[in-house]
Amino acid sequence: MSSLIERLAKAGRRAGRRAVDAALRQPEVKRRVDAARVVLKEAREAFEERFDEAEADLWAWIQKVQAHAEKAQRQAVRARDAEHYYAVLGLKSDATLAQVKTAWRKQMRATHPDRFAHDPVAEAKAHTRALEVNEAYRELTALLSGRESRRSDRP
Repeated sequence: MSSLIERLAKAGRRAGRRAVDAALRQPEVKRRVDAARVVLKEAREAFEERFDEAEADLWAWIQKVQAHAEKAQRQAVRARDAEHYYAVLGLKSDATLAQVKTAWRKQMRATHPDRFAHDPVAEAKAHTRALEVNEAYRELTALLSGRESRRSDRP
């Protein structure tokens, strides 16, 4: 029984192919089939183009969200380490941005390495202290202003 069904299916496929071939020999049918193929090709290309645009937009959005998350992470780390930075500048933890700037200037005037150019040991200590003061200033201004640096937030 199954071999009969298989033979009938095979004969049906052959008959179908012959019918398609016969239909495509007629100019009107061939023209319509060709026109349908052109429309299908154009639709496929338009879909692929829109899909590629959507994919590019999605990746851009993902990168933007990722950058925002990384910035938030850096801000969280800054907030966690802020007590140390306030102590380096000799400030309380509720200091404003203006107070941070004033304290930084005061600390740099007192510990700038150029003030100790005559003594190499003192100059090295001052250099190390100046690096700490500059790091504290950079981190606190980033924390209090929400900006990473003057360069990174410019369009």
